[in-house]
Amino acid sequence: MRKGILKCLSLLLAAGLLLVSASAESLEDFHDEAPLLDLPEASRGRFAELTPTEDPQVGPSNGSYLFKKGKDNPYGYADPSITVNIGTGRIYKTNYMYARIRIANPAQLRMMTAEEDLSSKKTVKGSLLAKRMKAVIAINGVLWADVTSDSDWAKVDGPVLVQQSWRRPGAKTSASKVERWKEEEAMDTLAIDSNGDFHILSGATWGDIMEELEAMGDEAVNAFTFGPALIVDGEPQYGYDNRQMSSHRPAQRAAICQTGPLEYLLITSEGPDDPPVDKQGLKLDQFVELISTRFPDVRTAYNLDGGSTSTLVFRKASDRWEKINCPKSKRERGLRDLIYFADAWIPKK
Repeated sequence: MRKGILKCLSLLLAAGLLLVSASAESLEDFHDEAPLLDLPEASRGRFAELTPTEDPQVGPSNGSYLFKKGKDNPYGYADPSITVNIGTGRIYKTNYMYARIRIANPAQLRMMTAEEDLSSKKTVKGSLLAKRMKAVIAINGVLWADVTSDSDWAKVDGPVLVQQSWRRPGAKTSASKVERWKEEEAMDTLAIDSNGDFHILSGATWGDIMEELEAMGDEAVNAFTFGPALIVDGEPQYGYDNRQMSSHRPAQRAAICQTGPLEYLLITSEGPDDPPVDKQGLKLDQFVELISTRFPDVRTAYNLDGGSTSTLVFRKASDRWEKINCPKSKRERGLRDLIYFADAWIPKK
């Protein structure tokens, strides 16, 4: 009798462990599907005129936010010029948040810097930069400042083109300095053209990449360097071991991706610096795996500045923009640049 009871208890315990294991697995690995939304039909309003050099800062309309029933916070946005759909997931004991975006005009994908002078170390919170530009949604860029250094100058890697305006090399940079810079070892550079399409530029030196950018002429709208490229022509790029990028250790990550013509994906992952400090974070190869397996439609993915800089900003109320990734953390690091999506629809009042 006793043996029978013990056997039953053993079976129940085994079943319980299986349930716990299954539950743990389901919590460990999930993906909240947030499909790309179609642009609503244009009616009772008009499109604003955006160009690579001109953003009228229309700003999002309160009536275009999308809410789940019974929820106060919006999960997306939709008007005839732009749709945003935000989702979450978990992989390798790490939470991630993403936004699928579709736009009507390639000029709605834009970049800005906190200061005109890239040598300045001044930073501004991403939520304030997004509010300044009346962005629908935004993500941190690639510029960073070593605040621990005694130097008054901020570090800038590679060429920087912002809305068809060269920031590096600048107009006042001497020819001899430019030539020395062109001989330096280069990293992957992302160029965005006037159609809103992504181009990964690679070369042994900055001179090689400048030649590619110059060949694009006026078609090049934005260009910046951090990287590396995570997916190129739909092919995942593995095997990174760059310790300057902390590719070898779990950390917060951020990337901007293109999935199709005027279709994009922004994605950020949490990490060990985010409270509560029990987040594992992702190595760079794991981040590549996340993007390539969960979002197989991504054609190009480019790594942005991660760590505590990782910032996804969405407008949450009539005049309030907030960092929405890492929702349990109130900390927000200042940024030197921002990549954002502008609204171009003016509804009829």
